[in-house]
Amino acid sequence: MTRYYLLAATAIAGLLVAAPSMAQNRSRFIDQDGRDDLKSATVSANISCAMLNNRLMDEVTTLSARHVEATDKLPGYCHVTGYIRPQIRFELAFPDQWNRRVYMFGNGGYAGEDLAAPSRIETRNAALSRGFLTVQQNTGHDAQTYNLGDFASDMALLIDYGSRAVHVTVNTAKELAEIYYDRHPSFSYWDGCSTGGRQGLMAAQRYPGDFDGILAGAPVLRFSDTGLWNIWNAQALAKAPIRKAQLPALAKAVMEKCDAIDGAKDGLIADPRQCTFDPVADLKICETGGDDCFTKAQVETLKTIAGGVQVNGKQVFPGVVPGTEGLDPAGVSGWEEWVISEKGPSRQLAYGETFVKNMALLPASGKQLDWKTYDFNTQFEKTGIVKGLVDADNPDLSEFHKRGGRMITYFGWSDPALNPLMGVEYYEAVRKAMGEKETENFYRLFMVPGMFHCRMGYGTDTFDAFTPLMDWVENGKAPEVIQAKQVIAGKTTMTRPLCPYPQSAKYSGNGDVKDGSNFACAAP
Repeated sequence: MTRYYLLAATAIAGLLVAAPSMAQNRSRFIDQDGRDDLKSATVSANISCAMLNNRLMDEVTTLSARHVEATDKLPGYCHVTGYIRPQIRFELAFPDQWNRRVYMFGNGGYAGEDLAAPSRIETRNAALSRGFLTVQQNTGHDAQTYNLGDFASDMALLIDYGSRAVHVTVNTAKELAEIYYDRHPSFSYWDGCSTGGRQGLMAAQRYPGDFDGILAGAPVLRFSDTGLWNIWNAQALAKAPIRKAQLPALAKAVMEKCDAIDGAKDGLIADPRQCTFDPVADLKICETGGDDCFTKAQVETLKTIAGGVQVNGKQVFPGVVPGTEGLDPAGVSGWEEWVISEKGPSRQLAYGETFVKNMALLPASGKQLDWKTYDFNTQFEKTGIVKGLVDADNPDLSEFHKRGGRMITYFGWSDPALNPLMGVEYYEAVRKAMGEKETENFYRLFMVPGMFHCRMGYGTDTFDAFTPLMDWVENGKAPEVIQAKQVIAGKTTMTRPLCPYPQSAKYSGNGDVKDGSNFACAAP
């Protein structure tokens, strides 16, 4: 990045709203390859859709309903919209033939999305067409009204964003389902990535009875520390910026150092924790910093962000993971726009700055804080109240387990937006708190080599994790492997098994490394 630009808050907010990847929530339901065997044992409406109009319910301030006729692609359904106190906007779709399952999908970034956005309608329709009652909400604020984290000055809105909005909305949906169909849901499912992943874990930790199955991708488990990690990286990069043109050289150096450590020279790093890449020793250093070499100051910058957030000499949050800078099939680095940007603030900086100014010092205001001079040694420990509202890192899932809940989380090992070590460290914490075998009975983590944030990247980022979750919840069949593929221009170019952590896919030593049949899950 040649320099950081200081933009008005409204300009930054507009950037985040305009770029879908900035508020990422990728549903895995749409990767089911057209499965339509989910419609069995359906029930029909017990009353007309119109009878739900203006129905009085606890905390629901507005409720409107209209029936939408069937099309070639969608069944007929009762479309319900409304508000829950104070500002939670929700949308429900009750199919004419219901499979007695609830499907709720999550939000991205600082949320506040338009519920009618094309990507959200696509996700809703994928579930609706299979007979699910679909549920979505905006976490209690509108992104067009609030700039990024500005809503946090209202504690009620922050609480809704943290966990309450999902809880009250799904229970409103269940209550209306009982009225409309005269039947309880048989199963309720959650599906979300990024903020959506955090929301799923919040439900498991705080409202363990809300969902029978939770699919949580790239969850922002340590939301607060992630915001400050973003500032740590931005401060380092401001001293000696890395240019976009240098990213291919960085990616090449990392891959040359670590590609083969897992036994297969395949362009993927199965477990980046085994990668011993050292910017000082492994990068070509030059005086001016060309496209294929780095200045000593740039190398120090890379060393700083690789070392993680330090407070008084102690690491309090892990550093950037090797492989996150890797190049996708189009030659675009995972760091581009997320970690560095030559067009304006990086996405990490935009998210981190709004966290520092709006959340870090609550209940006090942080508007006076400047990300460039934020002092980690003196101010890091002042982040307190917000952790209890938005962090989802409690390893005690005993109530969720006791109720029969099942959960799958997944994380791209090359995620440049959220540190994938959060996912691994949390799973290890759960195993320590609840026992390894007991944890495997209800909760499994799948790490995805080469995948960026929720999707894309240079690995096998296309997979169906939702059907295995359903099989686990409804049939007791735990997922031993999830088959994944890389798809470029509609063509499958690589396949690979995804393995339940701590296992990873090991190469047999024979055959094409792009063919997943030559790999098998094995313990470390």
